Amino acid sequence: MTDAAGAQLIKLARTLGVPVDRLDYLADVPATDLREFRFQVADLLFESQSGGLRKVAAAAKVIPAPIIAKLVGRHRNALLAARMASVLEPSHAVDVAKRLPVDFLAEVAPLLDARRCAYLIADLPTDTIVAVGTLLARHQDWITLGDLMAVISDDAARAAQAVLDGTALLHAAYLADDAEHLTRLIALVSEVKLAEMLRAAAEHDLWDEYRSTLDGLPDPALATVRAAADQLPPDLRDRARAEIADRRPT
Repeated sequence: MTDAAGAQLIKLARTLGVPVDRLDYLADVPATDLREFRFQVADLLFESQSGGLRKVAAAAKVIPAPIIAKLVGRHRNALLAARMASVLEPSHAVDVAKRLPVDFLAEVAPLLDARRCAYLIADLPTDTIVAVGTLLARHQDWITLGDLMAVISDDAARAAQAVLDGTALLHAAYLADDAEHLTRLIALVSEVKLAEMLRAAAEHDLWDEYRSTLDGLPDPALATVRAAADQLPPDLRDRARAEIADRRPT
């Protein structure tokens, strides 16, 4: 099983609501096929539930956002809020989300389909995104954190990476859905944070996650990683250099 396939199996298990070891028989399936299957499952689940929700969303158009936010916040039904976010008119959904407590948004975030709600996540204020990202990291919800980092603006990503530690960033990068998202994320991470990611890989035996990150790096980003490796203490530096040389020879 490749590192990328392992990441996709973790995300597929989340979509299906089963332990990841239940999917071991899919270990030899290419990562791109697993990703496409996950999207198909998510779409099927969404379509099976969206009919009635769209009627509610149509009615909600005439209800002011402050009232909807008050109702949602009072009942704190994260699953219903996530499903409604997928069918509400975009600007209305964003207006409601901006009025909800950060801790509740962190409960809703894991239940969102990032493909359908990217606009909603991206349009939240940067301080809200950072606060939600911090809570997701605290809960070790690396899947949702990775999805969040993939769709937010460059400015919000820079602000978020500044407050997240190397372990959180490493997990988020590992669970990025494609090379484009991974490359963008790494490009926005400072050299100090890249060094923290290397240190996290060494101290917590996260080399599998780190290797998948290396696989997705273009040469300019790889050069940044090499420079970050040079900042580590000798024992960690030697292992980091060996991993980089092994995955992407100079």
